[in-house]
Amino acid sequence: MKYTKEQIDKLIKGIYLGLVNVKNLPKKLYIAIADYLKEGVYKGFGGSLIEFGGIDWVLLKELRENTYIFSGAKTYQQIREMSAMASKAQTFSQFKKLVTPVYEKYNNDWLQTEYNTSVGQAQNANLWLEFEKDKKLFPYLKYSAVIDSRTSQICKPLDGVIRKVDDPIWSKYSPLNHFNCRCTLEKISIEEEVTITSEKKVKEVTKQLDKDVQKEFKMNSGKDGYIFSKDHPYFKVAKKDVALAKNNFGLPIPNKD
Repeated sequence: MKYTKEQIDKLIKGIYLGLVNVKNLPKKLYIAIADYLKEGVYKGFGGSLIEFGGIDWVLLKELRENTYIFSGAKTYQQIREMSAMASKAQTFSQFKKLVTPVYEKYNNDWLQTEYNTSVGQAQNANLWLEFEKDKKLFPYLKYSAVIDSRTSQICKPLDGVIRKVDDPIWSKYSPLNHFNCRCTLEKISIEEEVTITSEKKVKEVTKQLDKDVQKEFKMNSGKDGYIFSKDHPYFKVAKKDVALAKNNFGLPIPNKD
């Protein structure tokens, strides 16, 4: 993320002085976060030609806007958390020492995972357009998990599941199914011999997934048109700030890059 040490120092100073708060969020931090996540969306969606006004253009536009709304909520949450720590510090030096780990948590550790999510969800969104377009010739999809020492217990039961493109399971349990998920869907030709996963097996798998998959991942980025669901914890704001959240906290969404 393009946000300098000088900008970080200025941000922390602003929070300490009360100049930066949930009603006056730092626009430059918000834009830096959005630009970084948007870069992931564009990388994942791919460099293929996009028809202006076409389905792919509309979808990419929706994904792009979602990253801005998510970035606004992310900015709100970290400023709110850091602002609440002001009363615990008697000097600016103490305050800076307290809030620096909070800044790093949001903008180093968590942001990298969110970038990976942007790449993966955008990639799967673009693939979904392909699945829909080709479903007469490739009517089935197979869930493919990377099986190794890092495989999630969430994804193992789904590995090898084969159902039609229009099956409800893909509306809820298409990849990604958790942070840093490496799974994909593979299309299967009508000419291939396939064994469709039974309804009984699907019910067994989805019953477990209903418990294991976080709510914000129970979606399909290609069908739903977003990277980050409204069920993400960032979108849970204080009651007094609900009106702010509905207007993206007063933060702008640029019309173009």
